[in-house]
Amino acid sequence: MSDKTQTPDAAREQALKLRFLELQTEEKEIVIAKAKRDEKFQQDDQALKLRQQTAATERAELELSNLKRESAKANADAQESLTYTFYDGVSAESIKPALAELGRWSRRFPGKPIKLIVNSPGGSVIAGLALFDYIQELRANGHHVTVVALGMAASMGGILLQAGDKRVIGKHAMLLIHEVSSGTSGKVSEMGDSLEFSNKLWDKLSKILAERSTLSPAQIKRKSYKKDWWLDAEEAVELGFADEIL
Repeated sequence: MSDKTQTPDAAREQALKLRFLELQTEEKEIVIAKAKRDEKFQQDDQALKLRQQTAATERAELELSNLKRESAKANADAQESLTYTFYDGVSAESIKPALAELGRWSRRFPGKPIKLIVNSPGGSVIAGLALFDYIQELRANGHHVTVVALGMAASMGGILLQAGDKRVIGKHAMLLIHEVSSGTSGKVSEMGDSLEFSNKLWDKLSKILAERSTLSPAQIKRKSYKKDWWLDAEEAVELGFADEIL
């Protein structure tokens, strides 16, 4: 009969092997748990980054939508508000702010329609022609310019009315056409030079008035010879000095 009783050394060795196996098992469990935690962390991190990216995209889309809406509103407001009111005599000083403002609009809103409302007793031919030519430049750059005459478009005010693509006159407005005033004084020779220059200016103005009128420059000169030729709105449209009545 064999003796199966373990010696103390064998029992100790057996216990050590068992403990070693337990430690290996624990180590594997720790490695597996860490791997699972790392995998979950990566998944959570990716999910967080995805949520952040989605939120950033939605925020950018919202900002873009707001910008488009504000831009559309600004453009709409610009089209409605690009109206310059010229209630003044025509002079070098009075056209300066008009030129400056119209220039700003042209640079900021290229090609947008512009309206110029005129109520003027007239004034300097040279200053008026400067504003007239600038309006022609605006038209050449793609702006559709509407000029509206209210109250009266007298003398150079009537010339400014001719500057627009579209010429509108108020129902009760009056248009005045007359010869250029020379304002001559001094020596006879100097007065002759001044008269010659005034005649040249009157030639220019009569041609501008006749360009879309039913009358020729010569007919316009005869109608306004030595007098103030006043026209009401109906007459202005009938003779082609305006396109329509407001």
